[in-house]
Amino acid sequence: MPTVTNSASAESTGSQFRPNPASASIIIFGASGDLTARKLLPALFDLWNDGYLSDQAPIIGVARREKSDESFRAEIHEAIKGGVRDGVVSPEKWNTFAQRLFYRQLDIGSADGYPGFRNDLESIETGQGTGRNRIVYMATSPDLFLPAVEHLGFGNMIPSRDSTDWLRVVFEKPFGHDLASAQELSGNLRRLLREDQIYRIDHYLGKETVQNILLFRFGNSIFEPLLNRNHVDHVQITVAESQGLERGRGGYYDNSGALRDVLQNHVLQLLCLIAMEPPAMFDARDLHDEKLKVLKALSNGNKEEVTKWVVSGQYSAGVVDGHPAVSYLNEDRIPADSRTETFVAMKVQLDNWRWAGVPFYLRTGKRLPSRVSEIAIQFKLPPLNLFNTVECDGDICALVGAQPNQLVFRIQPSESIKLSFSTKRPGMQYQIHPVTMDFNYKTFTEPLPEAYERLLLDVLRGDSTLFMRSDELEAAWQFVTPILDFWNRQKTMPEPYRCGSWGPRAADELLQKDGRSWRSPTH
Repeated sequence: MPTVTNSASAESTGSQFRPNPASASIIIFGASGDLTARKLLPALFDLWNDGYLSDQAPIIGVARREKSDESFRAEIHEAIKGGVRDGVVSPEKWNTFAQRLFYRQLDIGSADGYPGFRNDLESIETGQGTGRNRIVYMATSPDLFLPAVEHLGFGNMIPSRDSTDWLRVVFEKPFGHDLASAQELSGNLRRLLREDQIYRIDHYLGKETVQNILLFRFGNSIFEPLLNRNHVDHVQITVAESQGLERGRGGYYDNSGALRDVLQNHVLQLLCLIAMEPPAMFDARDLHDEKLKVLKALSNGNKEEVTKWVVSGQYSAGVVDGHPAVSYLNEDRIPADSRTETFVAMKVQLDNWRWAGVPFYLRTGKRLPSRVSEIAIQFKLPPLNLFNTVECDGDICALVGAQPNQLVFRIQPSESIKLSFSTKRPGMQYQIHPVTMDFNYKTFTEPLPEAYERLLLDVLRGDSTLFMRSDELEAAWQFVTPILDFWNRQKTMPEPYRCGSWGPRAADELLQKDGRSWRSPTH
């Protein structure tokens, strides 16, 4: 196997491979929430531990609860012990890292406390020997996004365009509830921030395999010419979750649903990466431009006949991973008459030269048999079936021809890229034997960086390549909103499906009427 060199293992080979530590004040609004302890602080610790985060980069947690620096540090220490990449936080490392952690009490939704907060922040920055470059991470509920930015302006914390200081604001999803609300939020934020100061995060784009899609497609000459209507039969994108509504997410999820929570962002972004044209240059603007073209080319069928190409489902009681699971309507904080979908599947097409006539089947859902995300590209069969073999199941045997070639990008878990094709079975006859070429990330000795590590480092560096631009976001909402409107008008009740199954029967029928079937993802 050829030697693979990455930035972490190459540091000892010369200074040109050493990371350039990034320095800025990192301010987390909503620091008392689950996201901060479970994802953000472990990611920042790993970045610092790997040399990508400067010692002059204070991290300030901000929330309404009263808390001291010491109690905040103790809470974070306890929370991230199992969240860092190698699973170990030595006392020496922690004591050094903890000195950069601070906490400030602030009512984020009220302007009154911001002038005082600015004074506190500048005092911390002076003590840490850092400048006035800042990242504000909005780990808050979406209704606080705009007020928080307005209050930053009121507190004179948004640098002018000609200032040498900079501010970058990271927004978690959901960014808007539909097209109109997303446009309104973007318009209001643009009164206060420039587009290059706004980072709309989708953590899926930070996953290693997702980024490898671009390199795989545009770094190899043998595969890219095959990804078009002449060779591809169809594409399936699956983002499946086995979990339900843990950690008290019922209140949020019932106002969102699978279409808003996952398909509008994660699934459509995967679709863009696998279907986009090669960019003129590998930079943020050109990549965003090509992804936008894909979203604009999305054909969503007849808006008045949504039921012919979209399926919604809601899980009923069942068994997942050998454990009983309650129905969605029996989850905590879910109304007994909720019509929120926990599963959605659809058939879409792209009205462009490359993909005309190729169906893309998309699905996502909760309480499915396993947690798995993948893109499966199925190629067309050869025009003539020259070879076959006999396959037996017990006493029943049948003549089997060649199986379609598949190229599968496994996003999670067990990140990998697999290509299946047919070869000759050993022996005196020409019989088909299916084989798989498998590139698995487990072959690397270095642990994979978490998605939030990559994305936080990109924010520090000012690289917006893996973030959503406003016109991308609006194009995604423009595709999804007519479906939401149809469901609301018709008061659509999602079709029940049993926990631990792959969704409602109608999802299978969506492909069966095309003579196809869903791929069964396996680990």
